[in-house]
Amino acid sequence: MPSGLESVAGTSERALIEIEGRTMLARVLDSLRETPPVTRIICVATPLALQSLDSDIVGLAAGEKMTANLFAGARAAQSERILIVTGDAPLVSGRTWMQFLDGAAVNLLDAAYPVVKRESVEAQFPGGKRTYGHLKDGSFTGGNAFLLPRDRLESLEEIIEKAFAARKNPLALAQMLGAGFIFRAATKRLTIHEVEAKISRLLGCRSGAVIVPDAAIAFDVDKPSDLETAREFASKMARASQNEENSFLK
Repeated sequence: MPSGLESVAGTSERALIEIEGRTMLARVLDSLRETPPVTRIICVATPLALQSLDSDIVGLAAGEKMTANLFAGARAAQSERILIVTGDAPLVSGRTWMQFLDGAAVNLLDAAYPVVKRESVEAQFPGGKRTYGHLKDGSFTGGNAFLLPRDRLESLEEIIEKAFAARKNPLALAQMLGAGFIFRAATKRLTIHEVEAKISRLLGCRSGAVIVPDAAIAFDVDKPSDLETAREFASKMARASQNEENSFLK
């Protein structure tokens, strides 16, 4: 964790940073519990974070490489399709994940990645700074999740590792797709459909991006300003929920 975030949060464990009385990890796990298609939750984390888990969560010790941790959890899963999420996206809800999963189902995708339109991000989190890829279809930022088919895990690991490392560098992502894609990406002539077709060939399965309306799927906490935004947003949501409950009780 960056020293600035550590000093503001008061802990060196990013997953255990508190927002509205709950840790970031607990908030993500609760959102997964609210998602009907998710039948089993596996958490790959540090020993300290594992100590915080409830009994319904399967805990695995994390290693040094993030992508290796992702695939360790995926291999422990038993379902045909695996939703992989990060633990530092504290504003997601079950509704967020359903927008992603429903979009993948409607488009018959075996492998999927969530993206959010720039307009959605700026409307929901005004003033925040995000990295965008500029396509002919518009400007998009990536979300904190993957949906992968279990039977393709071994062949996908190397590609996912490269994509994850380059997730905040649109040019690096374009380079993975070839020289023609670099030019088309630089001139904003590349379309989502072209990217999906290329990735489907690389992965050997029907793959694509799912445009998710809820920008929380692309919001993670990397720096003190992100934490401030997350706490403000969560506080507003808590007050709104309380007001709704009070109105119902009247």
